[in-house]
Amino acid sequence: MALLEAVETGQVRVGQLRDEIDRARDALDRTDAVLAVADESLARAEVAIVTGRRVAPVVVVAVGFLVVGAAAFLVMHRMRRRRDDS
Repeated sequence: MALLEAVETGQVRVGQLRDEIDRARDALDRTDAVLAVADESLARAEVAIVTGRRVAPVVVVAVGFLVVGAAAFLVMHRMRRRRDDS
């Protein structure tokens, strides 16, 4: 009987080990899914950064032109007013 009990105990332990392995497998699957989402997010962020580096100088130059144009317009407008007032 002792041998039969040892075999039964071994089978129970094997069943418990299989349950633990299944849990670990599920955790690894979830981790893999999370890492895939994180990888996709990082790829999108990289594209956004590269695009920003390309577009930022153009935006800065355009804003600079707008500021210079607005300043020139204001100066010319004030000069015309002064001439008209004189």
